Formats: sequence, structure tokens, C-alpha cells
Amino acid sequence: MKKTAGSMSSSNGSCSPVLMLVICLSGLIGLSSCSRDPIPPLRIASSPWPGYEPLYLAQEIGYLPAGKATIYELPSSDITLEAFRNRSADIASLTLDETLELLQGGVKLRVLAVMDVSNGADAVMATPKVRTLADLKGKRIAITNIPLGVYMLSRMLDAAKLTRADVTVIPSAESRHEEMYRQGKADVFITFEPFKAKLAALGAHDIFDSGDIPNEIFDLLLVHEDVFQQRRGEVCDVARQWFRTLDYIEQSPDAAAGKIGKRLGVTAAEYRLMMGGIKIPALQENLALLGGTEPVILEAAMRLNEVMLREGQLDKRVEMSAALVDKPETCIAK
Repeated sequence: MKKTAGSMSSSNGSCSPVLMLVICLSGLIGLSSCSRDPIPPLRIASSPWPGYEPLYLAQEIGYLPAGKATIYELPSSDITLEAFRNRSADIASLTLDETLELLQGGVKLRVLAVMDVSNGADAVMATPKVRTLADLKGKRIAITNIPLGVYMLSRMLDAAKLTRADVTVIPSAESRHEEMYRQGKADVFITFEPFKAKLAALGAHDIFDSGDIPNEIFDLLLVHEDVFQQRRGEVCDVARQWFRTLDYIEQSPDAAAGKIGKRLGVTAAEYRLMMGGIKIPALQENLALLGGTEPVILEAAMRLNEVMLREGQLDKRVEMSAALVDKPETCIAK
């Protein structure tokens, strides 16, 4: 797969993660400061993941014009997390586990929408010599530099009836996995699309994925609490345009797949294949996930709390209900 359009990642992979973070965040600040508008566009940070593509499509088809919102595609999800944490972004696409980490760190935020639910797109990809989970003992496992990587590792080891001591864990950015595979530096890779497809093209195969743990991995659209309070109308409009774009994709699937595939540097068919392991909840399902007397997302958050506590990713249980928008239909519905 070609490098995604608009990505700030290095084509030769020579920049360190820290240097890349500085470059990316400097770009964010520089671009936003050059705006001549009295009220600058909302800054949205995102990273490569097929489930986030409706954001870019919304911009391309005019639903999110540059005057309202500017989308910055950062090279990896850990940099997106840091951009949101240090307030270089007003809005960000992040996972549920990253949301819990931010909340524990004192970041005040709101959940605008559930962007997608992973159902196979987050995966454990293995070299041919690792045929099943039973072959994992003693192997080198590369995991992404985000809480989700540790979460997938934990769930995979549970399924394999192994402990952390039975394997060698190598933390690494997902963008490096293809190079590590070629160089034989790891036997197993905990990754996600579009990097999963790159590894598959090299001969890796799926031995465990998010389809084995359904309704546990969510991607969310987050906004800082003060931005939500001060610019609620604009913020809610971003969420509404997300759902408007989903309607466009449903009504014009071929045109949408063609546009998204072109942006990603793949065919429409290849894009659809990537989306096979991703479910994107429409408006009504979002209202059930985030609203009502018992929002469904809170059950998933409680389950995730337990795993993250066990893995040392959280110091205490995080209560997520305060981050939900009261009566979300007043914000995200048309």
C-alpha cells in the first residue's frame, strides 16, 4: 500500500518517533497560527486507519470545508494521542483504551461519536513458522506503542493460556512492522489495518484478531471539554457531518470507495477488503452506544478497565460516564 495522502510520516523511516512528534506538532501549531479567520477552524488530529476515512471523505466532498475544520493526518496513533493530550488538536480520533488513559491523566474531554468497532481489523499477524496460538511460546512479539497493543497482547495470551514471561515483547511503532518482518526481527506482530494488509502481502497470516473478542475495541471521536463548551455548535456540526458522510457512503458506495481508495493509494476493492473487519455504527446505533439510561459503551469501558488495571496501564478504575454527552441526540442528530 502507498503512503496515505497527507501523512507526515517519513518515506524512508529514518526519523525517530520523538523527532517526528516534534515535527508534526510544530506543523499543527504553525498552520493554525497562520489562519486569518477571527475564529480558527477546529483542528482534528487523526492517524492511518480505514475506519477514520469518512473524515477525509467529508472534507473532500465539501461536508467539512477547511474554514470549519482542518484535519491533520499524523503518522501513528501514539502521536495523535500526544497531539490531543498537549492540546495541539481540539478533536481527535482515538481508541477507547486511549480515552481511559487520557481520563486517568486528568484530561477533560467528551465523546462525540463511536466512529467504528473493530471486528477483525486489529490482528496478530505471524510469520509462517508460527502456525497457531500454540506456537507462541518463546517467540518475539512486536506490539504497537499504544495501550491497544498491550490490550491485544493480554487478550491473545489469555487465549493461548500463556503469560508475559513465555514470550519476548518488542514495543515498536506500527509503521515499522513491515521493515521488521523483512529483517526477521520479530516472529509475531500485533497491528491493525492498513499495516495488517502490508504484512499479509509479505506472507504473514492472522492467528488472532478483534473478531475473536467482539465489541471490545472501539474508536471514538473526542473533543476537549472546554472546546465543547465554548464552541458546541461547531463541534456538534463536525459530528453531524460524520453521520452525513456515512449516509453518502451508503447511498453512493462505488463513488465513495473510489474516492477513499484513491486517497489511500489502493483500489476500491482493496479498500472494501480492509473494511471487512470494521463496523461503522450509524446514527441510531451511536445513540444506543452513547445515550439512554445505560449507554452500551460503559459496559465495554468497565471490561477494558479490568484488563488495563491488570496490565499496569491504569492505576485505578476510570469512570467514563462523565465524558459522555448528556442527551447525545441534541448534538449529533440532524
